[in-house]
Amino acid sequence: MPLHGILLAFLTLSAALRAAEPAEFRKSESGYVRHWPGELQVVISVPHDGAARPAEIADRKTGVIVRDTHSAALATALRDAMRARFGRAPHLVVCDLSRRKVDCNRDIKEGAQGNPAAEKVWKEYHAMIDEAERDVLGRVPHGLYLDVHSHGHTKERMELGYLLTAEDLRQPDAKLDHDPSFRRKSSIRWLAERTQASFSELVRGKSSMGGLLEERGVAAVPSHLQRPEKEEPYFNGAFNIAAHGSRDKAQLDGIQFEVPRLMRDTDERRAATAKAVAEAVEAYFRTHFRTELRPKDAQGR
Repeated sequence: MPLHGILLAFLTLSAALRAAEPAEFRKSESGYVRHWPGELQVVISVPHDGAARPAEIADRKTGVIVRDTHSAALATALRDAMRARFGRAPHLVVCDLSRRKVDCNRDIKEGAQGNPAAEKVWKEYHAMIDEAERDVLGRVPHGLYLDVHSHGHTKERMELGYLLTAEDLRQPDAKLDHDPSFRRKSSIRWLAERTQASFSELVRGKSSMGGLLEERGVAAVPSHLQRPEKEEPYFNGAFNIAAHGSRDKAQLDGIQFEVPRLMRDTDERRAATAKAVAEAVEAYFRTHFRTELRPKDAQGR
């Protein structure tokens, strides 16, 4: 066979093999929700960075419609950072439909406002998260759910939501530790009832997610260095971490990540933020779940 014929056959075979490979992500039936499967006991979701605005789906008439810009890119960077660090990737679920059309971080009544097409996307999004959580809990007894957002508040710090209000987080340690109502209403209830740490330590101590991020140079609230002050804006979490966190049922513990602009608006900043979060997640699992996320032969590197 002439050389050009061999080359053509090789290219044809390579293209066929690439076409046969499964896509890294799968799309929902509507085409507006994507799910990247994972092997790590972590599920990440992004409800508010969709850009698609099809005319056939009516705009929502009430509610917040602001887009959480760069949150999907940050979540992708976070997935890449975890895969590089742990050799396994987390699940990732992203809604690509604009928040003007559907809000997947509200209940279906507010989020879809009676529009059948928007309701379909809303249901697909939450079904994919449920599926990811079932996969995790089918393999391990515990895991972590992270709902990724972006904020435009004046203070450039990450805001971590546990379904606890700013007023709750200003309470003294003794009240947080000895009043069980705080644990019961939090999105990390499962972990709070099992970790050896006190509840105040778990939500704002040095070994809390905020404390571990601060240790890695990422300003975060709540943490041992910062609490939400009076009259200060603070996102404490919404529908997703209530629906998919462990407050109401035994599933993954949930934390809402609200990320400021200077931690997400360029590739370099997203990579730095993702690296710090991956390291913090590793320490969080080691301390509170008593689980190592990296293989033994990779620990200490």
